[in-house]
This record gives sequence, structure tokens and C-alpha cells, in this order.
Amino acid sequence: MINDQAPADPSVSDTAPPVTGSAAARVVAGVLVLAFAAVTGLFAPFLVMASDGCNEGDARTICSVGAQQVVGNLPVIAAFVAALLAVVGMSSRGGAGRGCLLAAPCLLVVAWVASMALAGS
Repeated sequence: MINDQAPADPSVSDTAPPVTGSAAARVVAGVLVLAFAAVTGLFAPFLVMASDGCNEGDARTICSVGAQQVVGNLPVIAAFVAALLAVVGMSSRGGAGRGCLLAAPCLLVVAWVASMALAGS
């Protein structure tokens, strides 16, 4: 006799996990943050050139060696940390991932503002 009964529990599931919009949004947001980090790391250190017009005894902040090092190094370090946060944010679900994706552009904006403030003063 041939088995006339269907198996009670199929061994292979034919349902795929749903693709949610939040996963796609995390990836898009992460790629945008990575692009912003790349622009920050490549172009913000050029703000050191604001010290080209410094003369001996110039009282502007950008004319000091310490300020030039901060303006040159801060955007590069911030871009690296923001890129790490973006990758963690894209790969994590839940609040930690969203927090990383929100913290990364904020870090980049703070780096730009600080560098521009030092270069302009």
C-alpha cells in the first residue's frame, strides 16, 4: 500500500523571510553616511590652508601649530569613526543600529563645525 497521508511536518519550508523597508532604509542611510565620511576625510583637512596667510605674531587661532594639527587630524579621525559607526548601524537591528546610524552624521557635522570654527577664527 502506498502512503496516502501527507506528511504532518514538511521538512523544507517554502516561505521566505519578509524583506522589510527598514533593512533597505538602513543600508541606504549607511551608504549616505559612508559617502559623507569619505567627503569629510578627504576635503575637511584642506581647511589647514587657512593658515597660509599667517604672519609672525598673528593672533588668529589657526596660526598656532596646535590648531593646525586639530584642523588637519580631527576630520580624518571623525570620518574613520563615523564609517565604523555606519557599518555597525547597517549590520545591527534594533535601537543600537539606529543609534549608530544617527550618531555617525552628528559626529561628522561636529568635526566640520569645529574645523571651520578653528580655521575661521
